[in-house]
Parts: sequence; C-alpha cells; structure tokens
Amino acid sequence: MAGVRGTTSRSTGDPVYRMLETREALHSGAVPGPRYLGSGEPLDGARVRFGFMRPVHSRAQLHRELRRAEELGYHVLKSYQRLPVALERVALRRMRRAGTQVVSHYLYPAVGTGLNGMEHTGGENRLGCSRTLSYAAGRTAEDTVTLLARSGMYVSTTLLFAHELYLDSRDLIEDPRTRTLFPSWEYAALLARAEAAAGPGSELDRAWTEGDVDLLLRVQRAGGLVVAGTDAPLDFVGISVHQNLRALVRHGFTPVEALRTATANAAEALGAAGTLGVVRPGARADLLVVDGDPLRDITAAARVEQVLVDGYHHTVRELLAPYAGLPQEPAPATAPEARPVAGCCRSRPTTPR
Repeated sequence: MAGVRGTTSRSTGDPVYRMLETREALHSGAVPGPRYLGSGEPLDGARVRFGFMRPVHSRAQLHRELRRAEELGYHVLKSYQRLPVALERVALRRMRRAGTQVVSHYLYPAVGTGLNGMEHTGGENRLGCSRTLSYAAGRTAEDTVTLLARSGMYVSTTLLFAHELYLDSRDLIEDPRTRTLFPSWEYAALLARAEAAAGPGSELDRAWTEGDVDLLLRVQRAGGLVVAGTDAPLDFVGISVHQNLRALVRHGFTPVEALRTATANAAEALGAAGTLGVVRPGARADLLVVDGDPLRDITAAARVEQVLVDGYHHTVRELLAPYAGLPQEPAPATAPEARPVAGCCRSRPTTPR
C-alpha cells in the first residue's frame, strides 16, 4: 500500500500476532509496502469497549501486559477509555524506560499524566472528565486548545465525517488502486458511504468536520503538533488519509500546512524528526512522485505514480500488477453492509446545537 498513502505507517492497535505477521512480511521484503510501526491490543479497564482489547484488572496483570508489549516490540501502546489513571501512570513510566510511546484516546487526564499523543480530536473516556469537543457542532473552547498546544502531545486528525468531499470528486473511489485492492464488500461499503454524503445526517457531519478542523488549525497556529491520522476500523484504508488532507485544506489549512501534518509533523510525533518526512542528506530515502503540484492543489498528493521506500523504487503499476484481474472472494459472514461511524468517539445528537 506504499503507493496508496505513504512510505511509513503506524497502527496504535491491532491483534498483536497479526501485527507481527504483517510487520515481518513487510520488513523482510516478502510483500511490498510501507515501513510499518506496529502495536498490539490497546489496554482498557475491567470492561472493554471493543472485544479485541485487553481488559486490565490489577497492577500485576498490567505488568504482564507491559512485559508482553516489550518482548513483542510494540512501537506504541494505547491506553483506552476505562484504564484507571493510576495504572496509566504505571504504564507510562515503564514504557518510557523501554523507549515506547504511550498514547490515549482523549485529552483529559492524559495531558496530566504526560502521554505522547491524543489519537482523536474528540475521543471519549469513562472517567467523567474527557470532553474535548462540545456537542455544539463539535466546537472547542480556547482553554482546551491552549492545553493541547502547550502539552507536548500531538493530536491526530481522524476526520471521520468528511463525507461531503465525495460530492466534490469521486477520484479516490474510481482510482485504479482502490478498485483493484479493495475487496468487493469493502468497495461496496465505500460506495454506500459516498452515496450517503448528501443524505440524512450530512449537515451534522459537515458541521463536525468544520469544528474538528477549527480545533486542529487553532492548535497548529498556537504552536502545537497536528499529525494526519485515520481511524482504520471506521474509515477506509489508503484513501482516508487523503480525505483528511483535503478536509484540512477546505476548512482553513494551507496545502503546505496540511502536507506537513503527514510528513515533518508526523515524523516528529514518531520521534524521527530529521530522519523521516524530510528530503535532506542523511534522511531515509523515502519519496513519492506525484502527478501535479500538491503545494497548490492538495488533491495532487493522491496522484502517486512512483514511490521509494529506503531507496527501493516501485511504480504504482508494478505494485498493482499481482492483484489485477483476481476474482473477488465472497464477503465474510461478519462483513457489515456499510461501516457505521457513530459510537466510537462521540455520541450523535440528532441535529447540531
């Protein structure tokens, strides 16, 4: 997927043995793809929000989970909605000694415990003090912006609701990479999402996207660190990062500012400033060759023709060749007809307030 979205990809939550298989396949060269920085299951409290997460009941169990993370080489550990703050502090201290980042789903109390990043603009928790965005079309108070900008945490864009961009252009939907690499049921879900862009709830989605970007732009302009990121279980692999970049530009970022969220800013968040996300002597030999000038037209960033990862050169044509013309497999029994986007990170009121 290097020719779809970039040269480095990090996941903050995966079934850990699947992550290991993917990481080993990519890093060995058995399959082509981006540099992959993986993680295992996020740590939650005694009750978990999603079934694949790890419920943590005690300090002793937490240390078993952290030892597992260390020995399996997590690049990052995610603290989820119900992990008690005292245990979150323990995890942070131990992982920091191991050189592993710890990120959260929320701003409060992560800003006080010293976590490295917030993986949503408005992720919730079950600790009673988490709301980053208001229900008033997702607007954010100035004190929250100040906390984020001064905290040293990065904030990930995860603009899940920018469906109105499909009304402007269907280029990402019709792109040969999307049509070739998406399973039939995933492509059907993408089409359904695009068709719903003008339907019920679209006004609220647009308001939330505008509110999200307003927060991100204010944090960026106040000196905070904004990075391009997606919510893979609820969005579409590959194209979602380009939807994020386009939404940023639509609502106030310059194309250069938006591109930095996916390059230099992202490298800084990963602890790789000067090595990734830049073109300079001594940096990793990662480049995307695109058709057009994304400094003027952000949509050109998606028109990738060639890619280099650590100096290894690929064309999009050769990356797609092994998958072209393959018969589509039937959808698994658990595949949804369309991906819901409500319920992960915020509750949906019926109308903007």
